[in-house]
Amino acid sequence: MITSILAFIVVLGITITIHEFGHFAMAKLLKIRVLVFSIGFGPKLLGFTRGGTDYRLSPFPLGGYVKMAGETYDSDREGAPDEFLSHPRWHRFLVAISGPLMNIFLAVVIFTYFFTQGVYEPRYLREPAVVGPVVENSIAGRTGLQTGDRILSVYGNSVNTWQEMEIALLTAPKDSLDIRVLRGDRVLALHFDTKEVDEKSIDAVEPAILGFKAPIPKTIVHKVSSGSPADAAGLQAGDQILSVNGNGKTGNTYSQILNIISESEGIPLDFEIFRPQDGAEFDAWQTPMNQIPGEIIKLAITPVEKDGQVIIGFQYDVPLIRHQYGVGASMLESIRFNYEQAALTFRIIGRMLKGSASVRTLSGPIGIAQISGDYARARDLGVFVKFIGFISLQLGIFNLLPIPILDGGMIALLIIEGVIRRDLSLNLKEKIVQVGFVFLILLMGFAVFNDLSKVIDFERIFG
Repeated sequence: MITSILAFIVVLGITITIHEFGHFAMAKLLKIRVLVFSIGFGPKLLGFTRGGTDYRLSPFPLGGYVKMAGETYDSDREGAPDEFLSHPRWHRFLVAISGPLMNIFLAVVIFTYFFTQGVYEPRYLREPAVVGPVVENSIAGRTGLQTGDRILSVYGNSVNTWQEMEIALLTAPKDSLDIRVLRGDRVLALHFDTKEVDEKSIDAVEPAILGFKAPIPKTIVHKVSSGSPADAAGLQAGDQILSVNGNGKTGNTYSQILNIISESEGIPLDFEIFRPQDGAEFDAWQTPMNQIPGEIIKLAITPVEKDGQVIIGFQYDVPLIRHQYGVGASMLESIRFNYEQAALTFRIIGRMLKGSASVRTLSGPIGIAQISGDYARARDLGVFVKFIGFISLQLGIFNLLPIPILDGGMIALLIIEGVIRRDLSLNLKEKIVQVGFVFLILLMGFAVFNDLSKVIDFERIFG
């Protein structure tokens, strides 16, 4: 919990401070008088005054704030030319939009750096959503999903790649997991029965939970679980499983091998393994096996049931794509990547509004804190910094939504006033802000409830 809290403070502290710095920098550039620029909230701990601005450090490090002269209609306005509301609409528009843009800029900078260093992703994510091995007696297996099926849509949302399919599954309501698949020349409609997912209190589903995986060109062992049947038999990381024979079946492809394992609880299976020579350097996915020094060995392994799945206890490797570019190309790639993420966010919001995505996927501060802690505990600074970039992008997008009291609400009002060429009445603006405030409180309350419901069984407590 302490790690999660500290990581949460770091993530929000950085992203919100950057956001407020955007407002501050633009206000200074446009000669708007900034009274306070604070890192953190609460009483002033230390600081200094320069150029009429009180720069301060405050004790609660969840971001910060900027206070400008005459920025609200109910403030002590004097009508001075350096007050916020004394400036033209386009100045106020630039100040409002600069905060979200700084968050987006931070995300672009972070991912630009990582693209210069090299970014890896599983190759299958960009490939068509063709089903690989299907676990026997899993949700997918009982539904009738088969190896080789190509998933065309999830809950009415068309999908082309594995990445699109995984996102569609994660955001679809659990009780409406209807999919369409292409099998041969036939299009079939299937429905996943997710009762056992509900019993495990899982809020969003993914292929592994449903019981199917992506197709992989080879079966290469990435890691062997300690104390598992595979470990006891002598299977090692780096081994390539060539074939499996037993239970009346023989398989040599990745899908066939995993399917046979899942159907053979308690039944000994004969594995033919290629084990590379120690110290041999090669690309396991590109180098033909006959060009790799090593030996063929045979192992007998009996699958066991664990957590509802029949396994032998190994993690398989997946082929990765490495993206690395020069600085200029990395910036362009980062812009493209962040644009895709932003477009995806808006698509998911649109699906939620239409009812074709589950609002249960919304996360609030508790969820962000939990995820922040997970990334911090991974002890991988690069992964944690990427998460900061992701949250910064989402914060920028969220603040651009036309919700009163958010930057997007101010931007929308300024655009409306610009179109009608006059200011809206103060009374109307106050009512809009009040409605926006209530909406935002309800939204945050729902997000917090979503977070809590993932760890607390409210139905059992209050039912």
